[in-house]
Amino acid sequence: MYRFDEIKDRLTEMARVRKKVVSVAAAGDKVVLETIKIMNDHGFGRAILVGDADKIKQYAKEVGCDLSENTIVDEKDEKRAAALAVARVRDGEADILMKGLLQTKTYLQAILNRDHGLRTGKLLNAVTAFEAPHLDRMILATDCGMIVEPGLKDKIEMIGNATRLANALGCRHPKVSCVSAVETVNDNMPDGIDAAILSKMNERGQIKGCVIDGPLSMDLSISEHSVKHKGVISPVAGHADILLMPNLQAGNIFWKTMTYMAGAQSGAVIMGTSKPAVLTSRADSADAKVNSMALAMMLGTLYD
Repeated sequence: MYRFDEIKDRLTEMARVRKKVVSVAAAGDKVVLETIKIMNDHGFGRAILVGDADKIKQYAKEVGCDLSENTIVDEKDEKRAAALAVARVRDGEADILMKGLLQTKTYLQAILNRDHGLRTGKLLNAVTAFEAPHLDRMILATDCGMIVEPGLKDKIEMIGNATRLANALGCRHPKVSCVSAVETVNDNMPDGIDAAILSKMNERGQIKGCVIDGPLSMDLSISEHSVKHKGVISPVAGHADILLMPNLQAGNIFWKTMTYMAGAQSGAVIMGTSKPAVLTSRADSADAKVNSMALAMMLGTLYD
């Protein structure tokens, strides 16, 4: 899969034909404007900034963001700002949606609005991409931010969504590891039973477009050394492109451990919407937000 710098370079090249447009909900935030500046400077996109115009102009001046490349829509109420930002994407004025300085609940309510949102009837879940110094490839993980306790049906859709993003990033037939604490199935760990079912469904062609194995421990998912040492034979072990997390707790801890202890770059998108949507934390750096935008824009090439 492409690394983040490669993704940005590809988007900059594609922007010679047409720049992608991001619609930002509640854009009156300094880090958000830093993010837009980085995107503008790279040359791969421009923004519709929905939010408090006074704050947007103030923070744009502080970070040196040239607002002549972008559009401001003045709306101080965050719920209305979220609805307006979603409308710009739904109506085709923007290619992707991005969360600014507002509650995730408010952001998702606007996306899920039955009449004016980006609903498709499919499962909405988060897929996060990680690029760590010690890994030789980008890895996707799901779900690190939305689905608390996914059932078997949810996991099938989550695998499909992550596979779709992997395809957009140049990985045509990703290897999926169903992560668990151990690599053996036992009745005390329901996630391991789900993993065994998913693996068999994949083997029989019921889940297509990827290779699935599990349960696999984290070390067996990504470490060739562990695979050789433990003598595990698997088409996925040691080479996983996608990590299917057993639940939100595991996914969220993995995300924050990778970010704050392993020094990984990351970016996250919401899958299952009619147009790509970026999922960021208010604590994310500008670089992390740019990574998420870049992922969503690459995903958007599948919609073009």
